[in-house]
Amino acid sequence: MNKKLFLFALLGAVLFSFCGPRDVKTTPEVLLEVDDLPEPAVLPEDFSPTVPQQVPRITRAQATALEKKIEKEGVKYEYPIEVNDLVKRYIFAYTTKYKKFMEESLTRSGKYIDFIRGVLKKYGIPREIAYLPIIESGYRERARSWMWAKGIWQFMRSTARLYGLRVDWWVDERLDPIRSTYAAARYLRDLYNRFGDWNLALAAYNGGERRVERAIRRAGSRNFWKIKRYLKRQTANYVPAFMATVIIATNPSDYGINFTPLPPFTYDEVEVPSPTDLRVIAKCAGVSYSTIREYNPHILRFTTPGNLKKYRVRLPKGTKERFLAEFSKLSSKERLKWTWYRVRRGDSLYRISRKFGVSIRAIMQANNMRSTRLRPGRRLLIPLSYAYSRKKRRSSYRKKLARAKKKGAIIYTVKRGDTLYGISRRFGVSLRRLKRWNGLRRNLIKPGQKLIIYR
Repeated sequence: MNKKLFLFALLGAVLFSFCGPRDVKTTPEVLLEVDDLPEPAVLPEDFSPTVPQQVPRITRAQATALEKKIEKEGVKYEYPIEVNDLVKRYIFAYTTKYKKFMEESLTRSGKYIDFIRGVLKKYGIPREIAYLPIIESGYRERARSWMWAKGIWQFMRSTARLYGLRVDWWVDERLDPIRSTYAAARYLRDLYNRFGDWNLALAAYNGGERRVERAIRRAGSRNFWKIKRYLKRQTANYVPAFMATVIIATNPSDYGINFTPLPPFTYDEVEVPSPTDLRVIAKCAGVSYSTIREYNPHILRFTTPGNLKKYRVRLPKGTKERFLAEFSKLSSKERLKWTWYRVRRGDSLYRISRKFGVSIRAIMQANNMRSTRLRPGRRLLIPLSYAYSRKKRRSSYRKKLARAKKKGAIIYTVKRGDTLYGISRRFGVSLRRLKRWNGLRRNLIKPGQKLIIYR
Protein backbone atom coordinates (compact mmCIF):
# COMPACT_ATOMS: atom_id res chain seq x y z
CA MET A 1 0.00 0.00 0.00
CA ASN A 2 2.82 2.39 0.88
CA LYS A 3 4.49 1.50 -2.44
CA LYS A 4 1.32 2.51 -4.37
CA LEU A 5 1.08 5.82 -2.50
CA PHE A 6 4.72 6.51 -3.30
CA LEU A 7 4.14 5.83 -7.02
CA PHE A 8 1.07 8.15 -7.08
CA ALA A 9 3.04 10.92 -5.37
CA LEU A 10 5.90 10.50 -7.82
CA LEU A 11 3.50 10.62 -10.80
CA GLY A 12 1.87 13.76 -9.42
CA ALA A 13 5.24 15.47 -9.03
CA VAL A 14 6.23 14.62 -12.62
CA LEU A 15 2.91 15.92 -14.01
CA PHE A 16 3.20 19.14 -11.99
CA SER A 17 6.72 19.78 -13.30
CA PHE A 18 5.42 19.61 -16.90
CA CYS A 19 1.98 21.19 -16.50
CA GLY A 20 2.44 23.49 -13.53
CA PRO A 21 2.87 27.27 -13.75
CA ARG A 22 6.12 28.39 -15.33
CA ASP A 23 6.19 32.00 -14.17
CA VAL A 24 9.41 33.09 -12.51
CA LYS A 25 9.11 35.31 -9.45
CA THR A 26 11.72 38.03 -9.36
CA THR A 27 13.18 39.85 -6.39
CA PRO A 28 15.62 42.48 -7.66
CA GLU A 29 18.51 43.32 -5.35
CA VAL A 30 18.50 47.00 -6.29
CA LEU A 31 15.77 49.05 -7.91
CA LEU A 32 17.52 51.02 -10.64
CA GLU A 33 15.81 54.35 -11.40
CA VAL A 34 15.95 56.90 -14.21
CA ASP A 35 14.99 60.26 -12.75
CA ASP A 36 13.63 61.85 -15.93
CA LEU A 37 11.60 58.87 -17.13
CA PRO A 38 8.36 60.26 -18.63
CA GLU A 39 5.02 58.49 -18.49
CA PRO A 40 4.83 56.03 -21.41
CA ALA A 41 1.11 56.28 -22.02
CA VAL A 42 -1.49 58.99 -22.41
CA LEU A 43 -3.86 58.70 -19.49
CA PRO A 44 -7.51 59.44 -20.43
CA GLU A 45 -9.61 61.68 -18.21
CA ASP A 46 -12.77 60.37 -16.62
CA PHE A 47 -15.65 62.83 -16.80
CA SER A 48 -19.20 63.23 -15.55
CA PRO A 49 -22.13 62.80 -17.96
CA THR A 50 -22.55 65.93 -20.07
CA VAL A 51 -26.25 65.32 -20.65
CA PRO A 52 -27.90 65.76 -17.23
CA GLN A 53 -30.66 63.22 -16.73
CA GLN A 54 -32.59 65.37 -14.25
CA VAL A 55 -33.37 68.81 -15.70
CA PRO A 56 -35.20 71.48 -13.70
CA ARG A 57 -38.79 72.45 -14.33
CA ILE A 58 -39.35 75.98 -15.61
CA THR A 59 -42.29 78.31 -15.14
CA ARG A 60 -44.63 79.32 -17.94
CA ALA A 61 -43.17 82.84 -17.81
CA GLN A 62 -39.63 81.50 -18.26
CA ALA A 63 -40.74 79.31 -21.16
CA THR A 64 -42.47 82.24 -22.87
CA ALA A 65 -39.37 84.44 -22.44
CA LEU A 66 -37.18 81.76 -24.05
CA GLU A 67 -39.60 81.39 -26.97
CA LYS A 68 -39.56 85.14 -27.65
CA LYS A 69 -35.76 85.26 -27.43
CA ILE A 70 -35.35 82.42 -29.94
CA GLU A 71 -37.92 83.94 -32.31
CA LYS A 72 -36.15 87.32 -32.11
CA GLU A 73 -32.84 85.73 -33.01
CA GLY A 74 -34.40 84.36 -36.20
CA VAL A 75 -31.57 81.92 -36.90
CA LYS A 76 -32.01 79.49 -39.79
CA TYR A 77 -30.44 76.16 -38.88
CA GLU A 78 -29.30 73.41 -41.23
CA TYR A 79 -30.22 70.91 -38.51
CA PRO A 80 -33.98 70.51 -37.85
CA ILE A 81 -34.16 72.34 -34.50
CA GLU A 82 -37.44 72.09 -32.59
CA VAL A 83 -38.17 74.29 -29.57
CA ASN A 84 -40.40 72.27 -27.23
CA ASP A 85 -40.75 72.06 -23.47
CA LEU A 86 -37.84 69.65 -22.97
CA VAL A 87 -35.48 71.68 -25.17
CA LYS A 88 -36.37 74.84 -23.19
CA ARG A 89 -35.63 73.05 -19.93
CA TYR A 90 -32.21 72.02 -21.24
CA ILE A 91 -31.52 75.60 -22.33
CA PHE A 92 -32.37 76.70 -18.78
CA ALA A 93 -30.15 73.97 -17.27
CA TYR A 94 -27.14 74.80 -19.47
CA THR A 95 -27.43 78.51 -18.67
CA THR A 96 -27.82 78.11 -14.89
CA LYS A 97 -26.61 74.98 -13.08
CA TYR A 98 -24.42 73.77 -15.98
CA LYS A 99 -23.34 77.22 -17.17
CA LYS A 100 -19.68 76.68 -16.23
CA PHE A 101 -19.60 73.41 -18.16
CA MET A 102 -21.01 75.14 -21.25
CA GLU A 103 -18.51 78.01 -21.05
CA GLU A 104 -15.53 75.68 -20.60
CA SER A 105 -16.68 73.45 -23.46
CA LEU A 106 -17.11 76.37 -25.84
CA THR A 107 -13.68 77.67 -24.82
CA ARG A 108 -12.06 74.33 -25.71
CA SER A 109 -14.06 74.06 -28.93
CA GLY A 110 -12.09 76.94 -30.44
CA LYS A 111 -9.17 74.58 -31.19
CA TYR A 112 -11.10 72.33 -33.56
CA ILE A 113 -14.54 73.72 -34.46
CA ASP A 114 -13.53 75.43 -37.72
CA PHE A 115 -11.75 72.28 -38.87
CA ILE A 116 -14.75 70.13 -37.91
CA ARG A 117 -17.16 72.37 -39.83
CA GLY A 118 -15.00 71.98 -42.92
CA VAL A 119 -15.08 68.18 -42.63
CA LEU A 120 -18.86 68.14 -42.04
CA LYS A 121 -19.43 70.30 -45.12
CA LYS A 122 -17.36 67.86 -47.18
CA TYR A 123 -19.66 64.98 -46.10
CA GLY A 124 -22.91 66.94 -46.47
CA ILE A 125 -23.64 67.03 -42.74
CA PRO A 126 -25.39 69.99 -41.02
CA ARG A 127 -22.82 72.46 -39.68
CA GLU A 128 -24.48 72.45 -36.23
CA ILE A 129 -23.20 68.90 -35.66
CA ALA A 130 -19.86 70.61 -34.87
CA TYR A 131 -21.38 71.27 -31.42
CA LEU A 132 -22.03 67.56 -30.81
CA PRO A 133 -18.67 67.01 -29.01
CA ILE A 134 -19.90 69.43 -26.34
CA ILE A 135 -22.50 66.96 -25.08
CA GLU A 136 -20.25 63.99 -25.89
CA SER A 137 -17.05 65.02 -24.13
CA GLY A 138 -17.04 68.72 -23.36
CA TYR A 139 -14.46 68.93 -26.20
CA ARG A 140 -11.85 67.18 -24.02
CA GLU A 141 -9.39 65.27 -26.20
CA ARG A 142 -8.66 62.61 -23.58
CA ALA A 143 -12.18 62.17 -22.25
CA ARG A 144 -13.18 58.62 -21.28
CA SER A 145 -16.66 57.51 -20.29
CA TRP A 146 -17.58 54.75 -17.83
CA MET A 147 -18.25 52.58 -20.89
CA TRP A 148 -14.66 53.24 -22.08
CA ALA A 149 -15.70 55.35 -25.03
CA LYS A 150 -12.87 57.82 -25.70
CA GLY A 151 -11.98 61.09 -27.37
CA ILE A 152 -14.00 64.17 -28.28
CA TRP A 153 -16.42 62.02 -30.33
CA GLN A 154 -16.61 59.25 -27.69
CA PHE A 155 -16.02 56.30 -29.99
CA MET A 156 -16.31 52.76 -28.68
CA ARG A 157 -13.40 50.53 -29.68
CA SER A 158 -15.39 48.36 -32.11
CA THR A 159 -17.00 51.30 -33.95
CA ALA A 160 -13.67 53.13 -34.13
CA ARG A 161 -11.99 50.17 -35.83
CA LEU A 162 -14.95 49.76 -38.17
CA TYR A 163 -14.41 53.34 -39.39
CA GLY A 164 -10.67 53.05 -39.91
CA LEU A 165 -9.25 54.22 -36.59
CA ARG A 166 -6.26 52.29 -35.26
CA VAL A 167 -6.78 51.12 -31.68
CA ASP A 168 -4.08 48.85 -30.26
CA TRP A 169 -1.29 48.72 -27.70
CA TRP A 170 0.71 51.36 -29.57
CA VAL A 171 -1.88 53.96 -30.52
CA ASP A 172 -5.51 54.86 -29.83
CA GLU A 173 -6.65 57.14 -32.63
CA ARG A 174 -9.94 57.81 -30.85
CA LEU A 175 -7.85 60.32 -28.86
CA ASP A 176 -6.80 62.07 -32.07
CA PRO A 177 -9.28 64.92 -32.74
CA ILE A 178 -8.27 65.09 -36.42
CA ARG A 179 -8.53 61.43 -37.44
CA SER A 180 -11.54 60.78 -35.20
CA THR A 181 -13.44 63.70 -36.79
CA TYR A 182 -13.20 62.11 -40.24
CA ALA A 183 -14.36 58.78 -38.75
CA ALA A 184 -17.27 60.48 -36.94
CA ALA A 185 -18.36 62.25 -40.15
CA ARG A 186 -18.44 58.96 -42.07
CA TYR A 187 -20.35 57.26 -39.26
CA LEU A 188 -22.94 60.05 -38.98
CA ARG A 189 -23.43 60.11 -42.75
CA ASP A 190 -24.03 56.34 -42.75
CA LEU A 191 -26.53 56.67 -39.89
CA TYR A 192 -28.44 59.37 -41.77
CA ASN A 193 -28.50 57.26 -44.93
CA ARG A 194 -29.85 54.37 -42.86
CA PHE A 195 -32.62 56.26 -41.01
CA GLY A 196 -33.27 59.24 -43.31
CA ASP A 197 -33.67 61.56 -40.32
CA TRP A 198 -31.03 63.50 -38.34
CA ASN A 199 -32.80 63.10 -35.00
CA LEU A 200 -32.87 59.33 -35.44
CA ALA A 201 -29.25 59.37 -36.65
CA LEU A 202 -28.11 61.17 -33.47
CA ALA A 203 -30.19 58.86 -31.29
CA ALA A 204 -28.48 55.88 -32.98
CA TYR A 205 -25.06 57.54 -32.53
CA ASN A 206 -25.71 57.64 -28.80
CA GLY A 207 -27.73 54.51 -28.15
CA GLY A 208 -27.01 52.20 -31.08
CA GLU A 209 -28.79 51.43 -34.33
CA ARG A 210 -30.61 48.34 -33.08
CA ARG A 211 -32.20 50.13 -30.13
CA VAL A 212 -33.51 52.87 -32.42
CA GLU A 213 -34.87 50.32 -34.93
CA ARG A 214 -36.57 48.45 -32.08
CA ALA A 215 -38.16 51.68 -30.83
CA ILE A 216 -39.39 52.50 -34.36
CA ARG A 217 -41.09 49.08 -34.59
CA ARG A 218 -42.71 49.42 -31.17
CA ALA A 219 -43.98 52.96 -31.81
CA GLY A 220 -44.98 52.30 -35.41
CA SER A 221 -43.47 55.66 -36.33
CA ARG A 222 -40.20 57.19 -37.55
CA ASN A 223 -40.76 60.44 -35.66
CA PHE A 224 -38.17 60.80 -32.89
CA TRP A 225 -40.59 62.52 -30.50
CA LYS A 226 -43.04 59.60 -30.83
CA ILE A 227 -40.46 56.83 -30.37
CA LYS A 228 -38.66 58.68 -27.53
CA ARG A 229 -40.64 56.87 -24.83
CA TYR A 230 -39.25 53.52 -26.05
CA LEU A 231 -35.63 54.63 -25.79
CA LYS A 232 -33.36 54.67 -22.74
CA ARG A 233 -33.53 57.93 -20.82
CA GLN A 234 -29.96 58.91 -21.79
CA THR A 235 -30.73 58.53 -25.51
CA ALA A 236 -34.17 60.13 -25.21
CA ASN A 237 -32.59 63.21 -23.58
CA TYR A 238 -29.59 63.27 -25.93
CA VAL A 239 -31.33 64.89 -28.92
CA PRO A 240 -33.15 67.69 -26.99
CA ALA A 241 -29.92 68.40 -25.07
CA PHE A 242 -28.10 68.76 -28.40
CA MET A 243 -30.77 71.12 -29.74
CA ALA A 244 -30.47 73.27 -26.61
CA THR A 245 -26.67 73.30 -27.01
CA VAL A 246 -26.96 74.48 -30.64
CA ILE A 247 -29.34 77.30 -29.72
CA ILE A 248 -27.06 78.52 -26.91
CA ALA A 249 -23.79 78.13 -28.85
CA THR A 250 -25.15 80.02 -31.88
CA ASN A 251 -25.88 83.14 -29.79
CA PRO A 252 -24.02 82.61 -26.47
CA SER A 253 -24.11 86.26 -25.35
CA ASP A 254 -27.95 86.24 -25.47
CA TYR A 255 -27.90 83.56 -22.77
CA GLY A 256 -25.21 85.07 -20.54
CA ILE A 257 -22.52 82.62 -21.70
CA ASN A 258 -19.10 84.32 -21.64
CA PHE A 259 -15.97 82.66 -22.98
CA THR A 260 -12.84 83.25 -25.03
CA PRO A 261 -12.25 80.41 -27.51
CA LEU A 262 -8.81 78.84 -27.66
CA PRO A 263 -6.84 79.58 -30.83
CA PRO A 264 -7.28 77.10 -33.70
CA PHE A 265 -5.04 74.03 -33.63
CA THR A 266 -2.33 74.44 -36.25
CA TYR A 267 0.49 72.01 -36.90
CA ASP A 268 3.05 70.60 -39.31
CA GLU A 269 2.95 66.91 -40.18
CA VAL A 270 5.87 64.65 -41.08
CA GLU A 271 6.17 60.97 -41.91
CA VAL A 272 8.88 59.12 -40.01
CA PRO A 273 10.19 55.56 -40.23
CA SER A 274 8.43 53.63 -37.49
CA PRO A 275 9.23 52.97 -34.73
CA THR A 276 10.95 56.24 -33.83
CA ASP A 277 11.43 57.50 -30.29
CA LEU A 278 9.28 60.55 -29.48
CA ARG A 279 12.16 62.10 -27.51
CA VAL A 280 14.32 61.91 -30.64
CA ILE A 281 11.52 63.61 -32.61
CA ALA A 282 11.22 66.32 -29.95
CA LYS A 283 14.98 66.96 -29.97
CA CYS A 284 15.12 67.24 -33.76
CA ALA A 285 12.16 69.65 -33.79
CA GLY A 286 13.66 71.75 -30.98
CA VAL A 287 10.68 71.31 -28.66
CA SER A 288 10.00 69.43 -25.43
CA TYR A 289 8.91 65.81 -25.18
CA SER A 290 5.66 66.92 -23.49
CA THR A 291 4.89 69.17 -26.48
CA ILE A 292 5.18 66.25 -28.90
CA ARG A 293 2.85 64.22 -26.69
CA GLU A 294 0.39 67.11 -26.57
CA TYR A 295 0.32 67.30 -30.38
CA ASN A 296 -0.01 63.49 -30.67
CA PRO A 297 -2.28 62.40 -27.77
CA HIS A 298 -3.15 59.19 -29.64
CA ILE A 299 0.41 57.78 -29.46
CA LEU A 300 0.28 55.78 -26.22
CA ARG A 301 3.93 54.74 -25.95
CA PHE A 302 7.22 56.60 -26.09
CA THR A 303 7.72 55.58 -29.71
CA THR A 304 5.67 55.60 -32.89
CA PRO A 305 4.02 52.18 -33.54
CA GLY A 306 6.49 49.29 -33.63
CA ASN A 307 4.21 47.26 -35.91
CA LEU A 308 4.28 49.76 -38.81
CA LYS A 309 6.99 50.79 -41.26
CA LYS A 310 5.97 54.47 -41.36
CA TYR A 311 3.81 56.75 -39.26
CA ARG A 312 2.73 60.40 -39.52
CA VAL A 313 3.55 62.63 -36.55
CA ARG A 314 2.41 66.18 -35.82
CA LEU A 315 4.82 68.95 -34.89
CA PRO A 316 4.24 72.54 -33.76
CA LYS A 317 3.72 74.88 -36.68
CA GLY A 318 7.00 76.17 -38.11
CA THR A 319 9.26 73.36 -36.85
CA LYS A 320 9.05 71.05 -39.87
CA GLU A 321 12.14 72.33 -41.73
CA ARG A 322 14.36 72.14 -38.66
CA PHE A 323 13.08 68.66 -37.88
CA LEU A 324 13.76 67.34 -41.39
CA ALA A 325 17.26 68.82 -41.41
CA GLU A 326 18.20 67.33 -38.00
CA PHE A 327 16.42 64.02 -38.52
CA SER A 328 18.22 63.37 -41.81
CA LYS A 329 21.54 63.39 -39.92
CA LEU A 330 20.52 60.49 -37.67
CA SER A 331 21.38 56.85 -38.28
CA SER A 332 18.73 54.15 -37.77
CA LYS A 333 20.33 53.23 -34.43
CA GLU A 334 20.00 56.80 -33.18
CA ARG A 335 16.28 57.06 -33.98
CA LEU A 336 15.44 53.49 -33.04
CA LYS A 337 16.28 53.23 -29.37
CA TRP A 338 14.53 50.05 -28.34
CA THR A 339 14.80 46.34 -28.97
CA TRP A 340 12.89 43.12 -28.33
CA TYR A 341 14.04 40.51 -25.82
CA ARG A 342 12.57 37.00 -25.42
CA VAL A 343 12.44 35.88 -21.78
CA ARG A 344 14.35 32.68 -20.97
CA ARG A 345 13.88 30.28 -18.10
CA GLY A 346 15.52 31.68 -14.97
CA ASP A 347 15.43 35.30 -16.21
CA SER A 348 14.42 38.08 -13.83
CA LEU A 349 13.67 41.73 -14.46
CA TYR A 350 16.76 42.62 -12.44
CA ARG A 351 18.99 40.46 -14.63
CA ILE A 352 17.43 41.84 -17.85
CA SER A 353 17.73 45.43 -16.59
CA ARG A 354 21.44 44.90 -15.85
CA LYS A 355 21.98 43.26 -19.24
CA PHE A 356 20.62 46.26 -21.18
CA GLY A 357 21.39 49.02 -18.68
CA VAL A 358 17.72 50.00 -18.42
CA SER A 359 15.81 50.48 -15.18
CA ILE A 360 13.27 47.89 -14.05
CA ARG A 361 10.65 50.64 -13.88
CA ALA A 362 11.30 51.64 -17.52
CA ILE A 363 10.90 48.02 -18.71
CA MET A 364 7.68 47.56 -16.72
CA GLN A 365 6.14 50.79 -18.03
CA ALA A 366 7.15 50.07 -21.62
CA ASN A 367 5.42 46.67 -21.44
CA ASN A 368 2.41 47.78 -19.37
CA MET A 369 3.40 45.35 -16.59
CA ARG A 370 1.79 45.46 -13.15
CA SER A 371 3.82 42.60 -11.73
CA THR A 372 7.49 41.60 -11.92
CA ARG A 373 6.53 38.00 -12.74
CA LEU A 374 7.92 36.76 -16.06
CA ARG A 375 6.84 33.89 -18.28
CA PRO A 376 9.53 32.15 -20.37
CA GLY A 377 8.97 32.87 -24.06
CA ARG A 378 7.35 36.26 -23.50
CA ARG A 379 8.67 39.10 -25.69
CA LEU A 380 9.68 42.22 -23.78
CA LEU A 381 10.14 45.65 -25.30
CA ILE A 382 13.43 47.08 -23.99
CA PRO A 383 13.44 50.91 -24.14
CA LEU A 384 17.09 51.62 -24.85
CA SER A 385 16.25 55.33 -24.89
CA TYR A 386 16.33 55.13 -21.11
CA ALA A 387 19.58 53.16 -20.88
CA TYR A 388 21.96 54.63 -18.32
CA SER A 389 25.73 54.84 -18.47
CA ARG A 390 27.22 52.90 -15.54
CA LYS A 391 30.36 55.05 -15.65
CA LYS A 392 28.32 58.26 -15.55
CA ARG A 393 26.11 56.85 -12.79
CA ARG A 394 29.13 55.91 -10.65
CA SER A 395 30.61 59.36 -11.20
CA SER A 396 27.44 61.18 -10.12
CA TYR A 397 27.13 58.83 -7.12
CA ARG A 398 30.69 59.69 -6.00
CA LYS A 399 29.89 63.39 -6.29
CA LYS A 400 26.79 62.89 -4.18
CA LEU A 401 28.84 61.12 -1.48
CA ALA A 402 31.48 63.88 -1.55
CA ARG A 403 28.84 66.60 -1.11
CA ALA A 404 27.27 64.71 1.80
CA LYS A 405 30.68 64.28 3.47
CA LYS A 406 31.33 68.03 3.24
CA LYS A 407 28.04 68.61 5.06
CA GLY A 408 29.24 66.40 7.91
CA ALA A 409 27.41 63.20 6.98
CA ILE A 410 28.72 59.72 7.84
CA ILE A 411 29.45 57.48 4.85
CA TYR A 412 28.76 53.93 6.00
CA THR A 413 29.83 50.88 3.98
CA VAL A 414 27.32 48.03 4.18
CA LYS A 415 28.73 44.75 5.59
CA ARG A 416 27.48 41.22 5.08
CA GLY A 417 24.49 40.58 7.35
CA ASP A 418 23.54 44.27 7.66
CA THR A 419 19.95 45.39 7.28
CA LEU A 420 18.57 48.90 6.83
CA TYR A 421 16.59 48.57 10.04
CA GLY A 422 19.70 47.46 11.98
CA ILE A 423 21.76 50.36 10.57
CA SER A 424 19.03 52.87 11.44
CA ARG A 425 18.92 51.57 15.04
CA ARG A 426 22.74 51.62 15.31
CA PHE A 427 22.99 55.29 14.30
CA GLY A 428 19.77 56.41 16.00
CA VAL A 429 17.96 57.61 12.88
CA SER A 430 14.57 56.68 11.51
CA LEU A 431 14.30 54.11 8.72
CA ARG A 432 12.25 56.55 6.63
CA ARG A 433 14.95 59.24 6.78
CA LEU A 434 17.70 56.77 6.00
CA LYS A 435 15.88 55.66 2.86
CA ARG A 436 15.16 59.25 1.81
CA TRP A 437 18.81 60.34 2.23
CA ASN A 438 19.93 57.51 -0.03
CA GLY A 439 17.08 57.56 -2.57
CA LEU A 440 15.93 54.05 -1.61
CA ARG A 441 12.38 52.87 -2.25
CA ARG A 442 12.84 49.42 -0.75
CA ASN A 443 14.80 47.92 2.11
CA LEU A 444 17.20 46.13 -0.25
CA ILE A 445 20.91 46.74 0.30
CA LYS A 446 24.05 44.72 -0.51
CA PRO A 447 27.58 44.39 0.91
CA GLY A 448 29.91 47.14 -0.25
CA GLN A 449 27.10 49.64 -0.85
CA LYS A 450 27.74 53.07 0.71
CA LEU A 451 25.03 54.82 2.69
CA ILE A 452 24.75 58.49 3.62
CA ILE A 453 23.79 59.07 7.28
CA TYR A 454 23.22 62.55 8.68
CA ARG A 455 23.56 63.03 12.47
